[in-house]
Amino acid sequence: MKVYSQEQPDAYAVSGNELRVHWNITEVSKQDMDGNAETVWEANESLCNRFDDRATLIENIIGSVHTPGAEIALINNQVSQPEAYADYQAFRLQAKTLADGWLATK
Repeated sequence: MKVYSQEQPDAYAVSGNELRVHWNITEVSKQDMDGNAETVWEANESLCNRFDDRATLIENIIGSVHTPGAEIALINNQVSQPEAYADYQAFRLQAKTLADGWLATK
């Protein structure tokens, strides 16, 4: 899911047992409710448990972007939609890298 913040989020944010994993963190300009320009931070976010194992972290990160049905469709349509499948595979690699990054901090 996309989240917005006034401050740049950390890649990994812990609150109690909750772990928020952030990626694709970018600074963007938006208009506030009064029509004034403001700069905010946009990121993808996955909610996990800080004690999750690698497989569960990866599953949660991927699940924050793709439903199980959408994931199966991407896999089944890899021949007819090779670009979408390649994007999905790249994201799977990114999810693994994010999970490994968190586990390396422990």
